[in-house]
Amino acid sequence: MRSSMKRERRLKNSKLFFISFPARKRYLQIAREFVRTICALHGLDDEVAEDFVYIVGEGASNVVKHAYPDLEAENAVVEISLKVEPHLLTMAIRDYGRGFDEKKYHKLDFEDIKSKVKNRHKGGLGLFMIDRLADTLTISIDPYHKNELIIVKKI
Repeated sequence: MRSSMKRERRLKNSKLFFISFPARKRYLQIAREFVRTICALHGLDDEVAEDFVYIVGEGASNVVKHAYPDLEAENAVVEISLKVEPHLLTMAIRDYGRGFDEKKYHKLDFEDIKSKVKNRHKGGLGLFMIDRLADTLTISIDPYHKNELIIVKKI
C-alpha cells in the first residue's frame, strides 16, 4: 500500500525529458537506459516500462538503419522526448533523415505475419509491434526536415 501511495505522489505533475544522440548503433543502449531510468524514477509499472524500452529500441534502431544514408551527415541524430503525466506516457522519436513512405506502412494482419515467419523474412515487424504496444501511434514524415513517431500509452 505504501508504494502505491508513493506512486501517486510522484505522478501528480507532468514532467518532460529529452535526449539527443548520434544516429549510430553503438548509442542505442543509451536510449533504452534513458527510458528505463525515467520510468523507474516515476514508479511506473514494470510492464509499461519494458514496453517503452522495447519501443524506443525498435524506433531508434529504425532511425539508425534507415534515416541517414550518409552517416557522416552533421545532423545524423536521434532525439527522444518522454513526457510523464499522471495517467499518460508520451514518447516522441525524432530524426531529420530521409524518412519513409507512410502510405507503404500498413497494419499487418495475421496472414502477413504468418508469411514473414514462414519465409524467415527479417525485419518489417517493428512498426507493427510499436503500434500493438501503444494506445496511439502517430507518424509524421517530412524528409530531411523532421520525421517523428509519437507513441502514447495510458498508465
